[in-house]
Amino acid sequence: MNTGVLEFVGKVLKYLADNPYILGIIFLLYVFIFAMSVLFSGPKPGRNPFSAKHVKPVEELVSDQKKRDQILKQRFKSHKVPENLDTIIIGSGIGGLEVGVLLARAGKRVLVLEQHDQAGGCCHTFIDKGFEFDTGIHYIGKMDPSYDNRVLMDQLTGGKVEYPLMDEAYDVVAIGDPMTEKVRKYPFVSNKDKIVENLKTAFPKEKEGIDKFFQLLKEARHFFTGCVVLKVLPKWLAQLLVSTGLINIIFKAYGQFGKLTLKDVLDSVTNDEELKGTLSYIFGDYGVIPSKTPFGLHSVIMGHYFTGAHYIRGGPSELAFQMIQVIEERNGRVLVNAPVSQIIMSDKGRAIGVRLRKGDSDVEIFAKRIVSDAGVSNTFLHLLPKEVATKSSIYPMINKVGESVSFLTVFVGLKGTKEELGIQAHNCWHFTRPDVEQIYNEYSALSVEDLPNHDVPMMFISFPSAKDPTWHERNPDKSTCLIITWSHYKWFKDWEDGRVKHRGEDYEEIKNAIGRRMLEQCTKLYPKMENKVEYFDVGTPISNRYYLGFQHGEMYGLEQNMVRFLPEASIQLRPKTDIPGLYLTGQDVMSVGLGGALYGGLLCASALLHRNLYKDLQALQKELRKSEESDKKQK
Repeated sequence: MNTGVLEFVGKVLKYLADNPYILGIIFLLYVFIFAMSVLFSGPKPGRNPFSAKHVKPVEELVSDQKKRDQILKQRFKSHKVPENLDTIIIGSGIGGLEVGVLLARAGKRVLVLEQHDQAGGCCHTFIDKGFEFDTGIHYIGKMDPSYDNRVLMDQLTGGKVEYPLMDEAYDVVAIGDPMTEKVRKYPFVSNKDKIVENLKTAFPKEKEGIDKFFQLLKEARHFFTGCVVLKVLPKWLAQLLVSTGLINIIFKAYGQFGKLTLKDVLDSVTNDEELKGTLSYIFGDYGVIPSKTPFGLHSVIMGHYFTGAHYIRGGPSELAFQMIQVIEERNGRVLVNAPVSQIIMSDKGRAIGVRLRKGDSDVEIFAKRIVSDAGVSNTFLHLLPKEVATKSSIYPMINKVGESVSFLTVFVGLKGTKEELGIQAHNCWHFTRPDVEQIYNEYSALSVEDLPNHDVPMMFISFPSAKDPTWHERNPDKSTCLIITWSHYKWFKDWEDGRVKHRGEDYEEIKNAIGRRMLEQCTKLYPKMENKVEYFDVGTPISNRYYLGFQHGEMYGLEQNMVRFLPEASIQLRPKTDIPGLYLTGQDVMSVGLGGALYGGLLCASALLHRNLYKDLQALQKELRKSEESDKKQK
């Protein structure tokens, strides 16, 4: 053998002897690659649900509400249930409908059951006294056709939904009390470099800290990769990666930024409280204060909009409207007013069906697999028999992670166009002071009786009518505004047993007093709204409980805190549960928001079909890119 080769081999062996952990990494990488190759083996893989042929040209909006209701509000009747069901899906949020579409496209017969009177979950909209309001989807990132998020959404909706861009300044941070002082505004625009430039102009003494912060955002951008790996690998292998510490070496962003809080990072880059408040503004999108937020999560959410924020032509209910039709074209059904009371178990401990309470009798429906989009807490505390739920490794995660925050929402209908009202296609995040965590804690400590006498220190202000280019064609001379703030279920618990719209004068008085305070503060920021209000209503955590089915009105399922993304919870909160026949989808599987629920649904459908659908999605994306390049050459 050549002497040089021998010397090289000798050096390699010496290096490995001096650094034995490298051998471990090589071995684990081999095991990881092997495991990924066989992950979806075993049962025969299901049909690939993705195809370029699924995407059709965008059509004219269906604005006739009766026609929309025929799709979105199909009441449950036993005779409407398809025969020979493969899968029952509990809940019609985006995660539930997505699984329904993907399974239907793969040739499976599905039934989606929704407890409310309209399908869509947080995608649903409502019309009252001539004004239409969205309820949960206020903006979406990464919806340019080049992103896999958009390719996935086009597959789910048949390409029949458009996503118009909002204003270049999609988020405006406003700090200061509008009643007593001039409010300082900091725009976040559809270009990361411009955001940095704007911040340096506003905070000229903090240029170095701003650069450090955005460098850390860049380093943390792949945070979720480690989470996903722990969810899709066999548990034994995921636990081996964790116990050896290799998860933190192979997936550095996950290991580093899952243990570092947003507050830790802010304190390390600046002492300027206003800059800290500005850089943390978007924490309302995931509902956790900076000292409890993993910086990796903040990085992903913040970066989600750097290339622009989009809305949905026709409003968020258009997503459900189109997805339901895909399911029904393939012999599935989506039925509402169908509250599941229990998941039925076989004698052998397998989930085999659901029980609905209809009138004075129960209706039982059976299928091969049961998927829950009702959230982990609902599923394991209320739908499963207790003796089954408590034996699951998922059950302890409910208390370890905890439930997410709730909100109070003011729905405002306005007379006039966006130009006349001085409102824009953006969101405004308003804080009366820059110390966002302190004002949250102070407000949370108040009693419900004290709330009407205090300014609301944090508000998210959105104008759905300004974001949808088709709005004024359908609703001339009308506009809408949503004003949202954090809230606690305990404040309104005394009224939880009352009927919706009939909870008593004291309940109406308190919630409306808080709402009027919020509207007054909002009007100071947008003064042309003064005397233009034609509709006013307030929704509390109890309202959220009624319409969305969460026990304490929590908006984001399980909390998005540090524990949620640490290895133990990441491993356990996976689509395929340890209860045979039961699967989970939605944001509790992955993370918060439309994007999180989408990828939770993709993981769930992958587990059900025994194939890597993300790989299929990437292959489709590559095919579409080649086709586009070919079309350009021919022109």
